[in-house]
Amino acid sequence: MTKVGTVTAILPNYNYARFFSSRIDGILNQTYPVSEIVILDDASSDNSKEVINQKIAEIKQQFPNLKIKTDFASHNSGNVFHQWQKGIELATSQYIWICELDDQCKKDFLKTAMQGFQKNSKTIISYTGSKFISDDNRSDLRSELRNIKNFFRENRPKRAYCRSGKEELEKVLLFYNTIPNISAVVFRKSPDVDFDTILKESSKFALAGDWYFYSELLKFGNLAYNPKKLNLHRIHGSSVTSKTTLKDRYVEITKVQDHIASSLALNSRTIARLKRDQLRLAKKWGII
Repeated sequence: MTKVGTVTAILPNYNYARFFSSRIDGILNQTYPVSEIVILDDASSDNSKEVINQKIAEIKQQFPNLKIKTDFASHNSGNVFHQWQKGIELATSQYIWICELDDQCKKDFLKTAMQGFQKNSKTIISYTGSKFISDDNRSDLRSELRNIKNFFRENRPKRAYCRSGKEELEKVLLFYNTIPNISAVVFRKSPDVDFDTILKESSKFALAGDWYFYSELLKFGNLAYNPKKLNLHRIHGSSVTSKTTLKDRYVEITKVQDHIASSLALNSRTIARLKRDQLRLAKKWGII
């Protein structure tokens, strides 16, 4: 596959020392190589700093031409979007892959995701399907997934496709978030996008900040999707989603939906469908 541009892998870390080595090995062994890694630590209280520095010494021996940047915060920011913002500022590549430290990926994830940019120069987001794993790497997560199935729709398309951001917003993201987590995504660092403002707004959400982030990027380009489950998204029993109330989830879902709707020229049928869906969800969750 011909490379369409360089990729920076951003690794935001907070107390994930136990995952760091295997995660970065999976990133560096991709069949489409990254040209730069940006490692961010949000004032971890475990031994992350020592683990990171030791691993970097090993990486420099194995990948002498790889650009490596680090930023160790002295105080915890309490919000992952602050780390995203810092990582994007430090990144010098045309394409960005934010790699959550507790996730994993198949070796051809990046190659597959980058095909979305190779096939269409207007693509700004390209993502693949995901498989859920647990802390002990089990793939059978029926009980754990009960808490997130009401937040992330599981009926994602079965076939690969690429379409305009406007169409994706109107047909998909207006109604539900089909991207389980940022690790499944590669996006273009377009100079037209005000990442600082978008991420500041994203940080105001406890659950739906990534949904908001995707919806804003799609105002500037196309979305490409490949259903191959090449991203391995780790589900923790103590995740934010599992701890929040249904009312909190409902408020955030409708806030993102209404924001997307306000940016589109929707017909009356689509508006009516959105209102019906919101009312149905409110009744289902006992909000009204």
